[in-house]
Amino acid sequence: MTIRSLSGLAAGVAVITAVACSEIAAPSRGDVYEWRRIVGADTLSFHWPASSLPVKIWVEDQFEMPAHIARGMEQWESAFLYNEYAAELVSDSASADVLVRTILAPPKLARTLMRLPSMVPTDCAGFTDIDTAATRFQLQLPIRMFIGPLRDPALNDLSECFQVVAAHELGHSLGLFQHSDSMRDLMHSVPTALQLSRRDINTAELNAHGPSTMVPTR
Repeated sequence: MTIRSLSGLAAGVAVITAVACSEIAAPSRGDVYEWRRIVGADTLSFHWPASSLPVKIWVEDQFEMPAHIARGMEQWESAFLYNEYAAELVSDSASADVLVRTILAPPKLARTLMRLPSMVPTDCAGFTDIDTAATRFQLQLPIRMFIGPLRDPALNDLSECFQVVAAHELGHSLGLFQHSDSMRDLMHSVPTALQLSRRDINTAELNAHGPSTMVPTR
């Protein structure tokens, strides 16, 4: 009986191990939204390779934006099961993978492949520019994010708005190139959710374990 029990235990462990390995290799996520960008016949998808982690983020020190970005980083890092995403704030903009400016985005650059705007009505707005290098499959670093006020921050408390938009724009920078169709998700085009939804988390995890057709380059 002891031998049978040990065998059964070993089999159980084997099953658990197999499930765990399967989860790491190809997680099964139920409720997701389309996050990839289709350009012509190409499907553009991106997640940071392990060799690029932690992602280095430089933030302009205004409107307490470094603190807002740091809280957004914590949200996204906690969404992943196996540390597929990690980021850190850096003081040197020249070494950064992502630059965050506390102004409204300038006019669209001709070489920008994607401009991903978001806005909390009447309060603040954000944009993330995704540029390419020699081909559309080379993601040009640094990624540029812009977060700015639509009302006078000296007369209005915009901290919650900045927090929501900061976390939303970080979602674009880690590879969620499209907006969700549900206002319950942080990645909706007009974000109002204070936290990541289950759909946001499912989509981010699926992206992290799927093919990445874009390679980061300087």
